[in-house]
Amino acid sequence: MRRIGPDVDLLAWLTGESKNDIIKLLKSISNLSFTPIPRNKALRIYFQTSSHTSYYFRKSLKDNFFILISERGVPVLRFENYSGNPLAYNLESDSWDLSLDSKFEPELFEFQYEGETEPLPFSRFSDVKSFSEIHRASLNCGNLQGFIIDYGRRDFVLDVVTPYQYVKENLELLPFIRYSMTLSGHEGHAYLMEFSVPERHVKEVMEVMHDVRDHVSLLVGTISRDYTRPFI
Repeated sequence: MRRIGPDVDLLAWLTGESKNDIIKLLKSISNLSFTPIPRNKALRIYFQTSSHTSYYFRKSLKDNFFILISERGVPVLRFENYSGNPLAYNLESDSWDLSLDSKFEPELFEFQYEGETEPLPFSRFSDVKSFSEIHRASLNCGNLQGFIIDYGRRDFVLDVVTPYQYVKENLELLPFIRYSMTLSGHEGHAYLMEFSVPERHVKEVMEVMHDVRDHVSLLVGTISRDYTRPFI
């Protein structure tokens, strides 16, 4: 589903299940939502300590640190879509197993559309009926890479920036990882990783972040729209 999203018709064809059964299953998943991922060419990430614009998509809870999609930003070379680790998630109890010592393989999309198109709204949706022919056509031509899938209760959002690949690889083991972007910079590559964490596990996650504090920059926000816009 990270590749095709909530395309019920295609899911029914691929699985042999009825469309009604698929819709019923999707509705049974707590807080299920889908965020379209635009092609890398449409993503340029910019960091700043003040914002006079409404176009930021993440804001720090503690200080004036913002992450924006802006033409002034650095290019995204690679987008790894994890959508959490479903192997660590218990659907019935809406709980997570942090003892799982393996990462969930990310979805990568190599083909990138190079033509000119109207920009799509980077909007999250939870109703499968919101999946439209526009989404389907954009996926088919490569204007969208796929969808980040969120599920289960989440309360806090952590964005981590690091230039160190070994730090990235260690943090990929956290089951709350949504995505990792490889960013191009003047002094080499950097990584922007995002985690969406339920309150009951914030302490454990922050302990991990404390261990790598000298090697990362950290933005902490809540899922409130003031801090987390429904974009990437």
